[in-house]
Amino acid sequence: MASLLSSLEISGITGIFEDIFDTFKRTIVIHKEPVKTISQINTENLFGYGDSSNTVNYTYAPQSGSYFAKISYVEKSSEDPYVRDLGTRIDSNIVRIKVKNDVRNYIQKGKTEKITFDDKTFQIAGNEIVKNFLGSEFYIYYLKETA
Repeated sequence: MASLLSSLEISGITGIFEDIFDTFKRTIVIHKEPVKTISQINTENLFGYGDSSNTVNYTYAPQSGSYFAKISYVEKSSEDPYVRDLGTRIDSNIVRIKVKNDVRNYIQKGKTEKITFDDKTFQIAGNEIVKNFLGSEFYIYYLKETA
């Protein structure tokens, strides 16, 4: 099937999208659920036989990563249909982030507890939205600010 755009034109247009993302990208920190590491299993002390069996033999290792995203603060009264749907459940500020595939994979892997930037903390509100234009793929997440 014939295309209205040549491969050179498609490459140029998708390159412009990449340039826009690179121009306006900012660093966000994605915090994952900490990993519990057991240092030693204590089998000597059994509960009820003299010694306390509540010895702490584990540690939590925090997990987080710094990634790039294009951040847009959204008015709650926005005409964006996604925001209208979210607005019925959210009373706080809404933020839209646009990320690339590597960030999406990090968010999807395991439990994402929070996302921080601009000295604020956010949680993901809803599912991702895939934006694909001429083979250039970005992922949109809406976030709600937490106290």
